[in-house]
Amino acid sequence: MVKKWLLSNLIGVIITTVVLLTTVGLIVSLISKTETFTRPDNVQLRTGPGRQYRSTASLKRGTKLIILDKQNGWWHVRRSDNEKTGWVASWVANAVNLKHATALSEATIVLDPGHGGTDTGALSKNGKYKEKTYTLRTARLVRSALAPSGARILMTRDSDNIVPLLKIPLVGEKYKADAQISFHFDSSTVSASGISQYYYHKNGQNLAQALSDSLNNMPLTNRGVDTAPYIVLKDTTQPAVLLENGFINNNKDLKYIRKTSYQKKIAKNVVAGLTTYFTKNTEMK
Repeated sequence: MVKKWLLSNLIGVIITTVVLLTTVGLIVSLISKTETFTRPDNVQLRTGPGRQYRSTASLKRGTKLIILDKQNGWWHVRRSDNEKTGWVASWVANAVNLKHATALSEATIVLDPGHGGTDTGALSKNGKYKEKTYTLRTARLVRSALAPSGARILMTRDSDNIVPLLKIPLVGEKYKADAQISFHFDSSTVSASGISQYYYHKNGQNLAQALSDSLNNMPLTNRGVDTAPYIVLKDTTQPAVLLENGFINNNKDLKYIRKTSYQKKIAKNVVAGLTTYFTKNTEMK
């Protein structure tokens, strides 16, 4: 009986089913759209999900947005005031403690404290001081110094654990990082002192130079920028730099390396270098 009825009313059943599915789809779509308001001033509305895309507007604090889609931390939004659409960095638009967004605010930055865990890195002459200890301390201080900018900061490690070398570049690749900075302290079989900055791919050269310029006021001699085929630089398509912040097996350099004041100075200068780099390389309305 049911089968006979279905066959005789097949067209009606199909139409009813299509209407029900369409209605459910619309309801789900409406529910999934979230309203939000920009918290800081100067939030950039871009044509795509990344700071490299063209900016079409600077949004004031309190601008109402409808979230249409999400991609890699960026929101595809529609403005409620003029119905125009675009993309905003979610961590910028939603930043509670940021009053005015800058070019640095939109950046995704990976901080990579070299070595860790069973991989101690280089050692001091007496074997007492380990590179892994000071790379982590320095990276944490850089993160703290960057926090007021509103930038999205990612760490390859935040404790004394080892991260497989081949996995380090994957963090920047996954989040489409605008800058990846690896922190290290050098060692040499001959007497050597000073700091150095390295890159591998062409897209890391300007970043390396900006950081090098900002580090010229360090108490140790700046040996300058050079290229090197380190895996953390070579195996990524994102702009990447490795900073050697002194020779840990040189007692003169070690005196500085161990000081929190020296690590804080590195952090301050790195922020200054990043600010210069992103200001020069980011279109803002």
